[in-house]
Amino acid sequence: MDRLCPVSGDGKAAAPALTLGEVLRTFLPSVLLTLGARPRRVLGLLAACGTPALGAQIYQCDLCHKHHFAPRSCGDRHCPRCLAAKSRHWLQQQLASLLPVTYYHCVFTLPQPLHLLVLLNPGRLYPLFFACASQALLEFGRHRLGGDLGLTVVLHTWGQQLNFHPHLHCIVTGGALRADGQSWRTPTQRKFLFPLRALAALFRGKFLAGLQPMFEGPDPLRLPDSSLQRPQNRRQWFSSLYAQRWHLYAKRPFGGPQQALAYLANYTHRVALSNRRLLALDPTGQSVTFTYRDYRHGAKVQPLTLSAVEFIRRFSWHILPLGLVRIRHYGILANNRRQRDVARARTLLARSSSRKPKPSLASLPTPLPARPCPHCGSQALRWIGFLDAQGRTHFTAAVSIWDSS
Repeated sequence: MDRLCPVSGDGKAAAPALTLGEVLRTFLPSVLLTLGARPRRVLGLLAACGTPALGAQIYQCDLCHKHHFAPRSCGDRHCPRCLAAKSRHWLQQQLASLLPVTYYHCVFTLPQPLHLLVLLNPGRLYPLFFACASQALLEFGRHRLGGDLGLTVVLHTWGQQLNFHPHLHCIVTGGALRADGQSWRTPTQRKFLFPLRALAALFRGKFLAGLQPMFEGPDPLRLPDSSLQRPQNRRQWFSSLYAQRWHLYAKRPFGGPQQALAYLANYTHRVALSNRRLLALDPTGQSVTFTYRDYRHGAKVQPLTLSAVEFIRRFSWHILPLGLVRIRHYGILANNRRQRDVARARTLLARSSSRKPKPSLASLPTPLPARPCPHCGSQALRWIGFLDAQGRTHFTAAVSIWDSS
């Protein structure tokens, strides 16, 4: 059988010159014992992605009846090779929730003194981060607009140099649905949604109030500094955090729902480092070189070389706890309200507008093309099963034996 090259995220057959999987296959064995159980498992999957270690997908051409292999993907959410198709599928699902309103983009960031504490306790502090940012936005919506906003919130944990930089990207509807579901309220000003300093102060208060009880009780947080075990030192530490101005960034409003969705595509299924940013690996010098944007100097693209140990250490910071959902919806976009409240909002907005906007997909990524048959070139290639990592063959119910023609 012929090997079938995987279709890349942009629909082109050409693969990147260097991939994260190749970097990990080169250097991971030498640092494996220094990693915890979850990083070992995740990085091992990423290293095996697209190799015979995971088996292969089996395709058959309905025209020439030839069979072809394609390497199986790991499917892990930290893998840059696997995320393109997931991102496109997710975007198509979100079309059903688009509203014909202006959308705003807010970014909540945790201050530097909290970073190490979050690194040591991600399973508990990431959910607190989500809860406090969403509650702050929803409370402002209820207070200023008298209703519920729609929020889509995405967690990112990295900066351009793979440093630890936890922040939340929030796409917010420019308006709110009243509690009775009978009216839609739009902000009187369009340059910004809410006053940023007041919103940041509310978020800060909520996060620190939720954080304080976690230092005590039967299951206290792991501490980066043993001095925080003393109540007096902890009070001083919290006082400094309350006195610090927390950073909240808001971009100019989007032009419409299609632009909001296309923009959100850049954030939903992104990982700490994409394959296209990798420049070189040096097995002899034990180093990895990749590009980053230097925002202190006009977003100029610069190369950065790290030792293999440091590269893997930094990448491991961004492996999420098992079961943590990193894309969440709140308000009228919450899973238990979306179907009902989005329909209500659309009806109200259509009544108040003389024209009914028609969603356009022109600005959205196009679906992945069908795989052409490498033998005859037709678009009649069909997935019929797979080979697992142990070499066992698994066919779909419709295929029981090989066609030898």
